[in-house]
Amino acid sequence: MTNMQTASASAQRIFDFIESEELPDESDKSSEMPEVKGNVSFENVRFSYPDTPDKVIIKNFSAEVKAGQKVAIVGPTGAGKTTMVNLLMRFFEINSGSISIDGTPISQLSRETVHNMFSMVLQDTWLFEGTVRENLVYNMEGISDESLERVCKACGLDKFVHTLPEGFDTVLSESVAISAGQKQLLTIARAMLQNAPMLILDEATSSVDTRTELLIQRAMDKLTKGRTSFVIAHRLSTIKNADLILVMRDGDVIESGNHETLMAKGGFYAELYNSQFDQAS
Repeated sequence: MTNMQTASASAQRIFDFIESEELPDESDKSSEMPEVKGNVSFENVRFSYPDTPDKVIIKNFSAEVKAGQKVAIVGPTGAGKTTMVNLLMRFFEINSGSISIDGTPISQLSRETVHNMFSMVLQDTWLFEGTVRENLVYNMEGISDESLERVCKACGLDKFVHTLPEGFDTVLSESVAISAGQKQLLTIARAMLQNAPMLILDEATSSVDTRTELLIQRAMDKLTKGRTSFVIAHRLSTIKNADLILVMRDGDVIESGNHETLMAKGGFYAELYNSQFDQAS
């Protein structure tokens, strides 16, 4: 019965995919972008999901992000944090307003062009059955062993890789013991190899212990240096060094500034930040 339920759920996802509407042709959109600096502008963005057009998720979002800034997006569950990132990546199209990168509206760029501007590290890690090398390199070409060693050392993965029987050529399968933290570090190393001009980190440290989180934070500092980065985090202590913190509630930005400014203001951000320590105690 369990196997039948699993097969039924899998079949439903397959049929949903087959029946989903095809994306519109984008042959008229630009597939090239000059050297990306990383200036990002959100202007009066409004969005609701196609299947629930009357339920507005993002109401009137506006923000200016300068090249190289580390931007943290915080707020309670359902505030619209991940939705904003999905809109930035053109996973969905906005109802009105505009999102621009270096002055060019992303609606004028092909999805592939937009996607290639970003490296992503998500809460849910994804690895496939293949060698460590294949999981790190993925679809990139010309990656040397020296580059692999460098990013693994930066992420604190070098010791783990060297303990594997075949090193980078070890096949990751159920027989290879690998922790949730090591899986996350592998996805971070992959992002470092990609070396895209912009970065999205969505709850990247949520599934690791405190010691591994510190290791990841150091790797993140190296990864985000000189890159425009968007960080979504529930642990507000991990984004204290952000250049800009956007505080969202009910689809709107209600506060913005750095950690010190927002704490001194004593508003919603300060309430969120202090509540985490109240819960911990």
